[in-house]
Amino acid sequence: MQRQKQLQYAVVGVLGFALLFMTIGFAAYAQLTSLDAASAIDAIAPVHNISFDATSYQESDTSVSALSKSIKQHSIDLSVKLAEPGDSYAALVNVVNSGTVDEILDSVHLNGLDESLVDIVDYRISFDNAVFTSNTDGVNINFPTGGASMREQMMITVEYREDAENIGPLNLDLTTRLSFKED
Repeated sequence: MQRQKQLQYAVVGVLGFALLFMTIGFAAYAQLTSLDAASAIDAIAPVHNISFDATSYQESDTSVSALSKSIKQHSIDLSVKLAEPGDSYAALVNVVNSGTVDEILDSVHLNGLDESLVDIVDYRISFDNAVFTSNTDGVNINFPTGGASMREQMMITVEYREDAENIGPLNLDLTTRLSFKED
């Protein structure tokens, strides 16, 4: 009888250990399949990632230098001083679409130029076939996907017109902001 009880304890112990082992195994398997499903969903979801490439920012050597500049994902803030008519600031920067969906430039915002200076200062941005001199909505420039190799070059120009009356040095704080939408 004693031997039979010891056998029963051993069988219950082995079954308890097997149940514990199966529970831990199932929990690990469920966690693994959950991660795989989340990764698969992330891989399918469209990724929007269009931005200025700050490393490509290059000022023209024929212009004044910016007093300061800040390049964010969709905007560039500049501080420039134009001392007299004929002075200008010009810079090139690449816009890169490293996402997984084509994007369209939807609006251009050129902010910071006081209305009293509109007739004596030209402030514009330009791409290969488009020039913007004011806030513009409904723009239709395509930025296809392609990672770091797919670039569109943008030029920022601020010029104290040569034919303008000299009203003294102009200290300008300007913001160029671009908005995009999915193609």
